[in-house]
Amino acid sequence: MSERIKPTSDLGMKKITSTPESKDVLRGLIGDFFDLWIPLEEIHITAPYDIRSYEEYVKRLRGGEEISETLRQTVQDVVADIKIADFSAEAQIRRDNYFSVRSIRYSCTRFCANYNVPGKMITMYDGTPLRYSSLKPVYSLNILGYPHFTGDDDALRIFGFYDRKRNKSFDREYITIAYFELTKNLIETENQRHWKTFFQTGEAPADAPDYIKKAAQFIEIANLTKEERDMYEQIQRAKDIYDSERYTAQIEGEKIGAARGEAKLKEEMLAVAKSLLEAGMPIAEISLHTKLSEDEIRKLAH
Repeated sequence: MSERIKPTSDLGMKKITSTPESKDVLRGLIGDFFDLWIPLEEIHITAPYDIRSYEEYVKRLRGGEEISETLRQTVQDVVADIKIADFSAEAQIRRDNYFSVRSIRYSCTRFCANYNVPGKMITMYDGTPLRYSSLKPVYSLNILGYPHFTGDDDALRIFGFYDRKRNKSFDREYITIAYFELTKNLIETENQRHWKTFFQTGEAPADAPDYIKKAAQFIEIANLTKEERDMYEQIQRAKDIYDSERYTAQIEGEKIGAARGEAKLKEEMLAVAKSLLEAGMPIAEISLHTKLSEDEIRKLAH
């Protein structure tokens, strides 16, 4: 079995969907989840894979610098202009309680970014541009490595604008956000099942479409350049160190918090013990109720 990088890693997602050679893979991904068929010549990757972006990303990550949203999106997100719409994809493997609102914000930002875009607006007979005419639908696919929604085992959820009371929607799907949970088992189509296997293992099943098999080839270590292999190892090492430091800081913070909590509790128990002592309660009984030693209570009497 060939060794592969994780398809849900930042580099993996870019390799399988954000190069000129991977347009058919991206088209298959869009079609299998949103039931859209896009001619290859209409797909324009607006955030193409570039090893130099990773060099800058790793440099800042290792230096503990704040990563700008622009650089983070360039490195992590798959973004494509498919003529009739915009498409984005992101893999979120670790639990993030704010991922839903973050994904909604990002989709809305992409939708608004197409407002008043020169060259994409309809113009009136007198040359006046219709600024809203350059707006177009946004489709967002979010691949989740943890159970994000509770209450069922459905792997795919797709949300859009919808009037639930009257069972009506807009004439167009302006913003459509899909969440594909790899931990769940109810899959709608066979191709989505193949994608689940691929995202979990990096392997393409024997009966998977050719574009998924092609995606599996893109992430084989043997097919990476030496520069890409070195960069991937640096990214993983930098992330491991960063996560370790954050976890250590969290534990230390919990220890400090616990110590402060214990000190406050001790102070409160001493105040209670003093009141009970003044009320004439025996020292042994006060000790039983407050968990203070009898010596600590006797000192309160002086």
